[in-house]
Amino acid sequence: MLTRIGHFDSPHGRVTGNNLDTTTEATMMNWYYGTPMGWGGFSMMALTMLVFWGGLVALVVVLLRRAPHTGSETRILRERLARGDIDTEEFDRIRKTLDSR
Repeated sequence: MLTRIGHFDSPHGRVTGNNLDTTTEATMMNWYYGTPMGWGGFSMMALTMLVFWGGLVALVVVLLRRAPHTGSETRILRERLARGDIDTEEFDRIRKTLDSR
């Protein structure tokens, strides 16, 4: 059920009507009124969020770059073997070297 709570009668946040005559009760109704954080706290919160997300993106980029790219080396090696650039002994030696990394 919705009821009319009252109206503000001053810039200090006092609400008249329906037993809301104190600033504390008006502040509890309007959670944004008189927050202790202020602009400095909001700025620090925004900066911290940017640093967090930027660090997370940087971490993902670093991990993706360090991931082994298996398949491309073996594919190139097989193509060289098929063209006749290398023989089977050299193919096995290079493949073992690549697999040991």
